[in-house]
Amino acid sequence: MTNKLIILYAALLLSACSYFQKPELIISPNQWSGKKIYFVNLDDDFKQTRNFNRIWSKLHKENNFRPYHTFSKRLFTIIGKYNNQKIDYLVIENEKGHQFKMKFNFGESDLPKFPSYILFDSILLKANALIGKTIWLNNTGDYNGFYSFADYDFSRFESVTVIDVHQFQNRNFDHPVWLKVKANNGLEGFVRYNGENKKIGTQDHYYTINPLPDKWGNETIQKIIKRQVEVGMTNEQVRNSIGNPDELNYTSSRHGFSEQWVYGKQIGHRVYYQFENGKLLYINQ
Repeated sequence: MTNKLIILYAALLLSACSYFQKPELIISPNQWSGKKIYFVNLDDDFKQTRNFNRIWSKLHKENNFRPYHTFSKRLFTIIGKYNNQKIDYLVIENEKGHQFKMKFNFGESDLPKFPSYILFDSILLKANALIGKTIWLNNTGDYNGFYSFADYDFSRFESVTVIDVHQFQNRNFDHPVWLKVKANNGLEGFVRYNGENKKIGTQDHYYTINPLPDKWGNETIQKIIKRQVEVGMTNEQVRNSIGNPDELNYTSSRHGFSEQWVYGKQIGHRVYYQFENGKLLYINQ
């Protein structure tokens, strides 16, 4: 009788353990598995664009959402993809081994769109590498790319020194990390990290080399400052004057290599700049 009771007790104990044990989930690794990410601080106005407190939930619990501030400025590791009832989830893990998920559209692209508040550690390292270096500002009137609390108007092409980096996001795209910069007068501002420079369809927030070298001559420099373009300018001079093109087309012939830069695509009034061997040949309005 005693043996039967022992066996029954063991069976009940095993059953209870199985009941409380978390179900095993299949998480598929992908090309982002192992990558480190941060959740950055959010601008107050940006917080109003959606409910950031109902995005991430515990892996083993449905609709158990965690408030955004519990993730903010903490380091996580991407584990992979989890699928449940034909819904894909991105799974991450914190330094204590706790796992969380969010609905995620992986699609067929090699580079799906991650939320703009996620900062990859690899990007942060590249931004940190600029500390102590001189950069030249670009569109200082664009709040999405530059801001300052100083009573001072930072100017376009002004040289500044990078003194720190700041994790912050104020819109649903672009890098969520900013360079804290100091002007020659000691006043400070913040410029958004570029990532890839000279990227077609986007504008650089700053330059890493002097955008107005003396060798170009004062006449050309003044035209660039006034955002003017004229035939005979180099592609670099045109780029520094009016920014990166919206579209870039290449052609080649026996006369050489040519490029067509297209501006105004976003506003429906396209202007075509034709280059050959790095020099502007003509402008087609």
